[in-house]
Amino acid sequence: MFLGNKAFWLGAIVSAAFLAVFIWLFVDFDTISDVLTEANYLYVAPSLAFYFVAVWFRSERWKFLLRPLIGVPQKSIYSVVVVGYMANNLIPVRIGEVVRSYYLSLRESCSAPAAFGTVAVERATDVLALLFFLAAAGLMGTVGVERAVGDISSDVPGGAAMLAMVALLPFLSVFGAILVISTASRTTVLGWIDRFMFMLGRGLRDRLLGIADRLIEGLTVVSSPSDMAKVFAWSIPVWASEATMYYLIAIGFDLRPIFDSQVEFIAAILVFTAAANLAGVLPSTAGSWGPFDFFGAAALVALGIGQEVAAAYALTVHVVLWLPPTVVGAVLLVMDGNSLSGLMKGAKESDQPIAGDISSK
Repeated sequence: MFLGNKAFWLGAIVSAAFLAVFIWLFVDFDTISDVLTEANYLYVAPSLAFYFVAVWFRSERWKFLLRPLIGVPQKSIYSVVVVGYMANNLIPVRIGEVVRSYYLSLRESCSAPAAFGTVAVERATDVLALLFFLAAAGLMGTVGVERAVGDISSDVPGGAAMLAMVALLPFLSVFGAILVISTASRTTVLGWIDRFMFMLGRGLRDRLLGIADRLIEGLTVVSSPSDMAKVFAWSIPVWASEATMYYLIAIGFDLRPIFDSQVEFIAAILVFTAAANLAGVLPSTAGSWGPFDFFGAAALVALGIGQEVAAAYALTVHVVLWLPPTVVGAVLLVMDGNSLSGLMKGAKESDQPIAGDISSK
């Protein structure tokens, strides 16, 4: 079904490359087996509770974004979000986002393309929140996070404070770009994008402009700085809850004694959260296998954790992120009388600009 799709092959190649480098750099199978055997998995259960709390915050954030489209939802948004993550875990090239939008359109009176635009806003604010976490880890350097930023900040003029300012720059840049795009007219923004793509052929430019037009439509729900601030405010507890999940699993792997203070430990978890999840912007297979594991483990190794421990921890976090929502999403979908194949077929026919990626070209 996907074999003729260029995006599928690009994702497969990228995932395979990062998995190969991950294994080559960080994995000794005998040692990692010992680490996995010695870990305390009792912390996984409470960590899952925080994951599904994060999903609840995601669903509330999406409700806020959907207000101009559907008003008060008639049915649960939570189950739609879980099904969307299940689809992302099973279908390559992030078609789960398209499936989620189409599934919502079946349950509420809104168009799938318009709903997809709000999903794009979610992704943008996720990037903002993760960049904010990186900046927060940098700011923690000013109160004694030596292992997290000390080695780097000692070589930077201005020390940890300058490092924190540098960490804030991507956050402020992305925030400013989203704000400008959301407040400018659609025609103006599309004109900017069209001029930026002057080297591309007209056919490809028109298709990309169609995608951009739908994404900009989603940004109309954050057409003021106060709305943007509210969406960002919803994103902080989303990622704080997920970071708490990582924190608990890290305790199960006995990572806390490696760091000199609790603040340092929390900063390391924030760095891992940001590094592993920002890797999701890279093309990959379903579930982001490869980039998530490599960048998550690399961040921990850079902070002084042993290679095999970092690799075992990153893999465990990834499995816990992947398996439960996939199972729960599948159960919710069956209970609702739907199937993933049916949603994929419907999404392909729903006039979403990227929905054609579901089938081969």
